[in-house]
Amino acid sequence: MPILTYLQLRPRDFDTQYNYDYNRKGLIDGKRGGYPYHVPLGWYRHALDISKKYPDDKLWLGSDNIPGEWPVAFHGSHAEAVSNITKDGLSTDKVQRDEMKDEAVQQMGSKVDGPGLYLATRCKGGAHPWYTKTFSVYISEKKTERFRVVFQCRVKPGEFTIHKSPLTSSETWRVVDPNAVRPYGILVRKRKPPKKEGDESESDDELFK
Repeated sequence: MPILTYLQLRPRDFDTQYNYDYNRKGLIDGKRGGYPYHVPLGWYRHALDISKKYPDDKLWLGSDNIPGEWPVAFHGSHAEAVSNITKDGLSTDKVQRDEMKDEAVQQMGSKVDGPGLYLATRCKGGAHPWYTKTFSVYISEKKTERFRVVFQCRVKPGEFTIHKSPLTSSETWRVVDPNAVRPYGILVRKRKPPKKEGDESESDDELFK
């Protein structure tokens, strides 16, 4: 697919049997590991091949809402970072914005007094322009399409703090240990064309509220 090539990803990065189209009808929210799970409606998941990345015990990736499962959260990314995250996982090395650090330390103490990774409990929060950037992909000689990309992740219970900001309709989770976040899918969503040439504002702002 042109978008995967653009993101510098290879077929061996994926396990296509677990791809999933969240445009299907009848999808409802639920729970994973005791925390709310909000279906990323309108997105398409390219499932990552994680068979050799994590322990054989797949309970953490379950969907039965039982002890041992890790809850789901979403991490927005820029196109140029997707390949490295797919290969090596998330990293705190390039953290620039850390708005909730002080509040996190109040919640959990010195354990979280370090650079923080941010995830949202709703995909539209993870796709907020603070965290992602629309990119254009050359599809054919006369066609270019615009996308955003978000990682679908599991987060280890007890390793994140919960915040009501900076997002408004999604909880924000802050994590300082990159090993406590396991990306298992790349979510992509086609963006509507800008209303006028050169206008990079989002034409469907409801996605980010």
